[in-house]
Amino acid sequence: MAAHIETGALVITMAGRWSVGQAYSLQRAFERCAAHQPPYVAVDFTRVVPEGGMPALLPSLVVLGQSCRRGITVLVCAPASALTGLLRRLPTTRIRFYPRLTEALSRIRPYHLRGPSRRVHRRFTPSPAAVGTARRMVRDCCERWRLDGVTDNAQLVVSELMANAVEHAGTEIDLTICHHRHHLRIAVADRHHGAPALDHKSSDGGDRDPRQELSLRGRGLALVARSATNWGVLGGTDGKVVWAALAAPRAARLRLSDLALISGSGYPA
Repeated sequence: MAAHIETGALVITMAGRWSVGQAYSLQRAFERCAAHQPPYVAVDFTRVVPEGGMPALLPSLVVLGQSCRRGITVLVCAPASALTGLLRRLPTTRIRFYPRLTEALSRIRPYHLRGPSRRVHRRFTPSPAAVGTARRMVRDCCERWRLDGVTDNAQLVVSELMANAVEHAGTEIDLTICHHRHHLRIAVADRHHGAPALDHKSSDGGDRDPRQELSLRGRGLALVARSATNWGVLGGTDGKVVWAALAAPRAARLRLSDLALISGSGYPA
């Protein structure tokens, strides 16, 4: 699984001879993608060699159909084949077909926000002011979604991730905040390939002084690790996404007043 930074899509690449085992690998990959709540998932089948006939393809129908019901738009990248023929019969408009991955990614709307949705997105220039704006976005999201118990940790996490991107990446930055089930997820994407790392060991094998670690890293990834239930890095051909998930209570049902998504126009650059 890889990230396409410019559009917010996650990409699953399948290769080799197709089999039922490959279909279940695809299912597990989709489950990991769904946890990130992306606007699109692109599945690249262009390097797959069909094997086993039609029965081996049937589990793919189930996997992609279930993913569409979650609100994810699926981009199937494959030449005309029995697979695309079967997929076109699915009763959904959330599957799109393209001959190549590059064409699929060029045709979609970057960071599309489906509504109503507990998800917001904003693109920033790499300026110090972006950190304060990101904190206000997180605070506003927690207020709208009634997640008061996680506000402080969420603001700390977004501050560290945004400041790290501003200082070390120096590229455009995409911030995405979403609430899904029991987690608030914060994702910061930039166009720099250098991945941050959290290493508690010094070069001689001993324990590193946490104060030294924070000083060297500059943006306190140790604080992110302590504040979030999970965090990680998704690589991609055009950059990376650093994400963190924080435990959050299940929010109450959306009210009409909650359906207005937070737009970039409400926040100064």
